[in-house]
Amino acid sequence: MTNAFRSATARGEEPRALADALIAELGEQPPRTGDQVRVGFIYLSDALSRHARTLLKHLREGLGVDHFVGGMAMAVIGPHDELYEQTGATLMIGEFPASSVRVIYHPVRGFDELVKELDGFLDPQTPGRLILNADPRMEGLEGILTEIGERTAWFATGGVNSGDDGVVQIADGVAASGITGLALRDDVAIAARHSQGCTPLPGQHELTETWRNIIVRLDGQQALPAFKGIIGDVLSRDLERALGYILVGFPIPGSDTGDYRVRNIIGIDLDQQVLAVGEMLEPGSQILFVRRDGQAAIEDLERMLEQIRAQAPNGIRGAIYVSCVGRGRHQFAQEGTELGIVQKHLGDVPLVGFFANGEIFANRLYGYTGVLTLFT
Repeated sequence: MTNAFRSATARGEEPRALADALIAELGEQPPRTGDQVRVGFIYLSDALSRHARTLLKHLREGLGVDHFVGGMAMAVIGPHDELYEQTGATLMIGEFPASSVRVIYHPVRGFDELVKELDGFLDPQTPGRLILNADPRMEGLEGILTEIGERTAWFATGGVNSGDDGVVQIADGVAASGITGLALRDDVAIAARHSQGCTPLPGQHELTETWRNIIVRLDGQQALPAFKGIIGDVLSRDLERALGYILVGFPIPGSDTGDYRVRNIIGIDLDQQVLAVGEMLEPGSQILFVRRDGQAAIEDLERMLEQIRAQAPNGIRGAIYVSCVGRGRHQFAQEGTELGIVQKHLGDVPLVGFFANGEIFANRLYGYTGVLTLFT
């Protein structure tokens, strides 16, 4: 395997000029080594959706890339920039053994479809890696990821597109729905970790009574008074402010690291004294409450980066970083801070990514999370 990974970012709305700028920044491509294919990981501002096919055409002609995979987002991440209001694209090119990669270019909407798409390449019981991009309008994504975790030896990372309704995915061509991405055999060395950026409040709590996504009773008490007791008197005086950074955490069964998935508290009914959250609930299950905190997010991100850096003692070829739309400049005070922390710890490696509407890590769908996938 070669270390010929390169990445670039370019700004602009005209597809040919944008392609030319990306090609120029990438520089001259080194000669291929052996039986290798070139894969381009590309993420575009959502405003470029109608130009995606034209952009890919020019890039394919100018770079000799065999496959493109990626998607679109309200903000994209390049090796040195987070692009928010500026329209642009970020692209990383890497080489892989031809027999070790397959593009999931037919959008799949169910687990059986995914297995069929990978038939002859990855058997469900054969270890493999999936780097997935998902349509935000798609229903049932969590169920598909759960089945991957329960019925296969695969490990999925990736994210859900964000931005306007017209966002598309890129999988050799342009796709407008379902799940696409890249499947890798386990001879492609990868390390992956995630950072949640929240601080759990003390204790776990039982959902005594629920109705759909509504907490009716918590720890045997009416939900709202119980919630106020957990968050304290100061926050209880201003519940609207409290909902800005107090969230619900759902513990991951069997996790030995205290891992959890985060969901928003989406409403409070003062008359009924109940809470509504962004997840269907099961009475008798356990939850915790977590606080979104800028300093805690920095500390957790740095801790994750130290851990993943230790998994790559022989160096990093390239990186894909998928962060929640609620992170970035919204949680780290200003644009570029999150990316700067990542690159400081990794050593300024080729990197691309985007701000997502949901982050995929270890076959689960997360929120408020940063997911880092390294080619080592």
